[in-house]
Amino acid sequence: MSSISTHLPGAGLYQLAYVTNDFERALEQCGAIHGVHEFRKLSQINVNLGAGLTALCNIALAWVGPTQLEVIQALEGEVALYAEGLPSSGFGLKLHHLARLHATREDVEAQVEKYRSEGRAMPIDAEEPDWGRYCYAVFRRELGHYIEHAWFTPRALEWQAGLPRF
Repeated sequence: MSSISTHLPGAGLYQLAYVTNDFERALEQCGAIHGVHEFRKLSQINVNLGAGLTALCNIALAWVGPTQLEVIQALEGEVALYAEGLPSSGFGLKLHHLARLHATREDVEAQVEKYRSEGRAMPIDAEEPDWGRYCYAVFRRELGHYIEHAWFTPRALEWQAGLPRF
């Protein structure tokens, strides 16, 4: 566990996530701007959005100091969530969400309940067994992006600790 605590931030903001319509070009551009020379690429990953909905996506991840960068290209399924704000033709790369890491699953559940009581839209509200619990809340009007809340199992944290780091 000590390797996890030295490679992952504590609870709080930990991730900047971008969406794109051209995966390789986005990785090249993000990499050049953020100083990332290598991403862990996950090709055609089926992302659980909750309520039986999924999106097939290409995903790339890397750490820049204590901040994880994520680049997402939605390919099939429920792609609208990831395509918002991208151009219908030509290259697009856009900040999509910031993610907050929570220390416990219960902390994420409390955040979900708070958003429900406020009537805040959550287009993603899901759990992956043996991996974690997460939701996206809509803050596009106030902040221009979504906020993800996530809790990860020790297995998921260990995997993330092994992502490329710059």
